[in-house]
Amino acid sequence: MKRAIALCGGGTKGAYELGVWRALRELGIEYDIVTGTSIGAINGSLMVSGDYDKACELWETIRPENVMTEGLNLTTTIEGMYNQREAIGPFLKKYVKNKGADISPFLEFIDRMVDEGKVRASRTDYGLVTVQVSSMKALELSKNEIPQGKLKDFIMASASIFPIFPMHKIDGETYLDGCYYDNLPIDLALKMGADEVIAVDLHTSPSHPAYLNKPCVTCIIPSRSLGTILNFDRKVIEGNIELGYWDALKTFGKMKGKNYTFYPEGFSEYSEVIQVFASRVARAESYLTEGIFNRFIKPGDSKKLCGNIEEHIRKKPGAYTKEDYFLGAAELCGEMFGLSGTHPWRIGDFIREIVGKLKGKEHYPDIFLFHGRKGRDLILGLAELKQRGGSDYMAACMYYGYQEGEIDLKEQLNLLARQPYELTAALFLLTVEEVL
Repeated sequence: MKRAIALCGGGTKGAYELGVWRALRELGIEYDIVTGTSIGAINGSLMVSGDYDKACELWETIRPENVMTEGLNLTTTIEGMYNQREAIGPFLKKYVKNKGADISPFLEFIDRMVDEGKVRASRTDYGLVTVQVSSMKALELSKNEIPQGKLKDFIMASASIFPIFPMHKIDGETYLDGCYYDNLPIDLALKMGADEVIAVDLHTSPSHPAYLNKPCVTCIIPSRSLGTILNFDRKVIEGNIELGYWDALKTFGKMKGKNYTFYPEGFSEYSEVIQVFASRVARAESYLTEGIFNRFIKPGDSKKLCGNIEEHIRKKPGAYTKEDYFLGAAELCGEMFGLSGTHPWRIGDFIREIVGKLKGKEHYPDIFLFHGRKGRDLILGLAELKQRGGSDYMAACMYYGYQEGEIDLKEQLNLLARQPYELTAALFLLTVEEVL
C-alpha cells in the first residue's frame, strides 16, 4: 500500500503546507510519493529529502527580496500597496526588461534550499508538473524522468507563473508554471503508483471537486482564505502555517470544527444539548409544509436549516451526525458574534463566550418586530433590522422573541424562509439556555 502527498501551487500560500507537514509528522503518517506543482514542487522536494528544519527556515526567512530584485509584497490592501509606492517604479522597469519580475534572488534561494542528491537518494519518489511552451504540452515528471543535474531547473520551471515570473528556460526549451495544467497533482500521484493520496489544497474552493468524496483521496482544504499568492507579511505566513496544522489535525479526526478548531474532549458533557438542538431544528423544518407553504413544498423537500448547516460543514452527503449539526450551528453563531478563530477552543469555553456576548433583553427592543407582521411588511422590517444591527443583533432579537413568546408558528415559518442563519443561531442560543 503506497501513500502519496500531493501539494498544491499558490505562492506564499504554500506556508500552509508546512503546517500540514508538521501535523503529519506528529501523527506519524508516512508517505512513499510526493507530487507538487509550483510552490508545492518546492515544498515537496524538501519533504522527499526529509529536510523539515530547512523547510521551517524557508518559511521563517522568506521575504520579497528573497524572491524578486526590488520586489513587492502583493497584498490585497490599498494600504499595503501605498506603503510600497516608491518601489513600484523600479519594479515595473525591471519587470518590462525581464518579461516578468527579476527572480534571480529566488534562483539562488532555491539553489541553497534544494539538495538534488538527497532528493534522488531518498526512498520517497518525487514528481512535479510543468508546461512546455513550444508544444503547450503538459509534463508530469517523476524524479527518474528528470535529467541528472536538472532537478532544480525543473522545480523552477514548475514555479514559473507567467506573467508574474518570467518563463524558465532549460537547454533552449521554455517552460511555464505547472498550474496551467494541474495545480494539485493528484492524478500524477496515482499514475506514480499511489494507492491513497493526501491532497493538500491551497484554495477554499477545491481544485478538484471530483476527488472530494473518493475513498482513495483525503483532501485537506483551508478552512479560510490564505490570502494572495505573493503576500510576505509575517503574520499572514505564520497564521497560514498554524492553519495548515490545525486543518490537518481536523481532517484526521484529532480536532473538530470547520472554520473554528475545537479540542475533542468535553463534547460528551453536551450530549443532551446536542440531542435537543437536533430535534428542535428538525421539528422547525417539518412545519414548512404548513399553511401557504404546502402549495409549493412537499414533505421532505426543503430542509432549510439543516441545509444551511450542511453547507457550512461541507461533509460527504449522508455522513452528518447530530454533533455535526450542533457544532455547525455553534460556528455560525460564533461568526455572527465575532469570536476569534485564530486559536483552538474548548467547546464549553466557546459556548460561554457566545452567551457572554448577549446583552440583557432591554438592549433588543426589536424583539416585538416579528409578532403579527407578514408578507412585504415583515420582509422590509427584517431588512431594516439587519441593516441597523447586523446578524448578531437580529439573532439576539429572535432569541429573546422566543423567550417572550413573540414568535409563533407563522413567524417562525417566515423567519425560516427569509433569515435561516439568524434563526439557526437563535435556536442554538435558546437550546443552550434551556438545557444547561
